[in-house]
Amino acid sequence: MTPEQYLQHLQTVYAEYRLPFECKRPATEADPTELAATLGPLDPALAALWRITEGSNGEQPMFQRPGFVDALELLTPKQALVQARNMEKRAQRMWDLAGPASADMRLTGRWWHAGWLPFASFYGDIVLLVDKHPGAEGSAGQIIAYVHDPDEMQWVAPSFESCLQASADSIDQDREEFLLGLLEQD
Repeated sequence: MTPEQYLQHLQTVYAEYRLPFECKRPATEADPTELAATLGPLDPALAALWRITEGSNGEQPMFQRPGFVDALELLTPKQALVQARNMEKRAQRMWDLAGPASADMRLTGRWWHAGWLPFASFYGDIVLLVDKHPGAEGSAGQIIAYVHDPDEMQWVAPSFESCLQASADSIDQDREEFLLGLLEQD
């Protein structure tokens, strides 16, 4: 699924419940450039999404992990850089407290790897990342998640585009649950 198709899908989901779905302005060229200079080359589809919208508008969820009921916001490139720095800072503490982050052979077992790129978050308790340093059975560009409680790293999807499709499919399984936070505000 392309970023454009994904945003159109979200528009349809929000419209079904008569909720506004508004994209922020596109990210400036400087924001993704700074992010890429720090974390390495950006996934082309993620970069394309940021060229359409720099992030979620307010507390507007844009992602859901397949098989879970959560609503994650798209981080702006600046928020992604802050999230990366925060994850890097706590990685050693997580290793000391919990040991390896995952036994999944698609992942390295680490809590942080330079070059991982956060792009979506639920208050930092769940963070979706592009993984450019996969484990022995993984593939570069796969999508992984940091999950708090229990603290672990999880494999999500083989690529950003497949993550978009999996997120759309997961949202469609229970659209009302995905939008619950917004629906409760009305």
